[in-house]
Amino acid sequence: MTPQQFNAELEALGEAPEIIVRINSGGGDVFAANAIFTRLKDCSAKITVKIDGWAASAATIIAMAGDSIKIARNGVFMIHDPAMTVYDTFKAEDFLKMADELKVIKQSIVNTYAMKTCRKPEDIEQLMSEETWWTGETAVENGFCDELMFEESNTVVENASKIVVNSVPIDVSMFKTLPKQLLNSPHNPGSLINSATNPINKPQKEKEEPEMAEPTNTITTVDALKAAYPDLVATIQNEAAATERARIKGIEDLANGNYATIAKDAKFDNPISAQEMAVKIIAEQNKAGGSYIADRAADADASGVNAVNGATAGAAGEDGKDVFNAAIDKLFPETK
Repeated sequence: MTPQQFNAELEALGEAPEIIVRINSGGGDVFAANAIFTRLKDCSAKITVKIDGWAASAATIIAMAGDSIKIARNGVFMIHDPAMTVYDTFKAEDFLKMADELKVIKQSIVNTYAMKTCRKPEDIEQLMSEETWWTGETAVENGFCDELMFEESNTVVENASKIVVNSVPIDVSMFKTLPKQLLNSPHNPGSLINSATNPINKPQKEKEEPEMAEPTNTITTVDALKAAYPDLVATIQNEAAATERARIKGIEDLANGNYATIAKDAKFDNPISAQEMAVKIIAEQNKAGGSYIADRAADADASGVNAVNGATAGAAGEDGKDVFNAAIDKLFPETK
């Protein structure tokens, strides 16, 4: 997500009374995060931030723009010192300059956190230097989030370097202190699950019948499904809308301004595909063709034309002479 793309989407919302910003991110570019943070703070709408899975690194800067910051109990919040990646050749003076730049960047982040939490800057600096990880509950306790929201997200640690949050794999190999207490902790209901060590994922012997686990969070309403899986529901809705638009367009292209009754029925009253509508149009055309032939035959009978007999060869004229032979004799008279 770039600031340019974010600005365009924000402007497209127009004058909204409230904007909900959902975050599920391991972070990214600190300058991009600062730009998005500033745009949200400058917005007249109430900003509600909801951390569905996790907010780490630069993603936490964007979260600070919320008038209200909510995080799932099983969510994760992490702050750390900014860092640079160096690919070229530099002198000692260059590295010293980069170090000074990082100090400035860290101070800007500290200021952002301090505005929200009202904590002392030196306390925040220490937390960042230690690369601090919190569950949703401890993030609220430390003032970085305002309240818990009771939505569950699918957060799984598949191996030592990757976390999957709501089906999104995120590389965590760059983090130094991912706390073990966040993994498989029976005392923390919001802990991440390490599928590599979770005993429920170990294969059972063939002779043993696997036990059926009771569902812990049964979804029975559309609203509950939207709340639990907003991205999935949005994807399904978009795909369904695209399919329906293609169906309507196919029907209109096929009708081409004709067969209005059939097209209306196919689009709305008894929805069918364009292919199924084509079969109905062919049947209608066949029906119309059969009616035309029957009507033409009836018109012929009514006109009496079928009772008219044609002249036969050798027919006699009014004077009893063979008119055909007479015509031939006229054209070719006999010579003596």
